[in-house]
Amino acid sequence: MASNLRKTALYGFAYTEAALKYLESRSSAKVRRQIKRHIELLAANPVPPKCKKLQGATGGENPIYRVRSGDYRILYSIRGLVIVILDIDHRKDVYR
Repeated sequence: MASNLRKTALYGFAYTEAALKYLESRSSAKVRRQIKRHIELLAANPVPPKCKKLQGATGGENPIYRVRSGDYRILYSIRGLVIVILDIDHRKDVYR
């Protein structure tokens, strides 16, 4: 008997201080929900089709990826089974 269950790899999350600070203080409730929804989607697919690998940037030995969430950008790195959220900010400020 064949099972129709999907195998999904679930990743854990870690946040840097900068990412947590942005989520806690600088964003509105609507933006926080939008960003959290995009981060939760990374648990099932940490390299979605619309993510970008940043050229010349690494988080240690691991590449840094960017995913868009409206006018906001989420920068993250994959370290084993943990997705480290490095920074979250408005698109005009995130790369500074």
